Amino acid sequence: MSILKRLSLVAALLTFAGCASSSDPYPDDYFADDFAMQTSESAQTTQTEEKNDDSSEKEAVKTSDSSYTPGTQIVSEVSKKVAAIETKLQQIQENIQKNTGVFRELKNKNAEESRQYYEYIARIHARLRNGTTPGNPELTAMWKQASTLLGGSDKNMSETAKLSSEIIRTKNELNSLLDTINETFLIPGAMEIDHENLKALEDKANQTVVSLNRLSSDVSAQIARQQQYFSTESQNINLLGTDIQKGSMLTVRPQAAVTTVPAASIAPALLPAAASLPEAELNGRKPLMVIRFNKKDVAFEQPLYKAAKAALDKRPSTGFEIVAVSPANSKYGELEAAKNADAVRSSLISMGLPESRIFLSKIKNPSIQTTEVHLYLR
Repeated sequence: MSILKRLSLVAALLTFAGCASSSDPYPDDYFADDFAMQTSESAQTTQTEEKNDDSSEKEAVKTSDSSYTPGTQIVSEVSKKVAAIETKLQQIQENIQKNTGVFRELKNKNAEESRQYYEYIARIHARLRNGTTPGNPELTAMWKQASTLLGGSDKNMSETAKLSSEIIRTKNELNSLLDTINETFLIPGAMEIDHENLKALEDKANQTVVSLNRLSSDVSAQIARQQQYFSTESQNINLLGTDIQKGSMLTVRPQAAVTTVPAASIAPALLPAAASLPEAELNGRKPLMVIRFNKKDVAFEQPLYKAAKAALDKRPSTGFEIVAVSPANSKYGELEAAKNADAVRSSLISMGLPESRIFLSKIKNPSIQTTEVHLYLR
């Protein structure tokens, strides 16, 4: 019996344990929830940390990027000088373009005025050849119109001479700029790109020299043509006025002056050497003009033209003596002075003055430091 009672007790206990197990089907849910919460919090914490890490990395990249600008170049002192040279060259090129436009306008204006002038002269000649009344008012009115047009040509000639002086000034600036370019090559602390830019600017400057020389040559030739035209027609129109008063063409016209050539085409062999120039005999005479050659390029053409024109207006047959003045203590001063005198002589010839009315001489002056050229009436 005791054994049976024990078996019954064991069975009862097993039954009780089974009931307890069946009444709580999820005995581990409490611990599972805790684990799930911990896992979720760990994952969230990990994600937050990853986001923070990503943000820190992005911030670091952003900070690094903000302190570095791609394409940044070092600007040296030579780079600044190259930029200034380029700006100056552009200004010179703009001035040349402007002067070229002014020259075209003056040339076209002079051509139009000359055309109108010769139309009036031809009509007057036709009437005079057929014979007309003395002092015909119609011819007198046409003569006045022609005189006005001829006066306009003289004004154009003065403007062209002024343009010639402006071109000479531009030449000086361009030559100085080329010297600056050559000097800049020698400045230390330059980058390779600076020298490349300097070479390109030097090429552009040399090309600009060619254009400027061509313009200068055209302007000089135009001045010579205008001077020849004005000189000849000033005499012809005065004679034509006399014919109008008579009513017929009776006045003998003077022969046309020999066509002059530009100064640049005069052969150096034709220019007198310094040793062959005679000594000047001034005898207290006062010069009409003094040109001091105290720098590399002296713009004397326009003042020379004005002085010569004023003298010729007062006395059309006047001549000019060009005196080469050199310092007494200069070894090569006499040769340099003669060279400058030749330049003045060539300018007078290019203005239409006959070579036979120009005389050259020389003299030394101990009180001067640089060569001079004095212009006297003769």
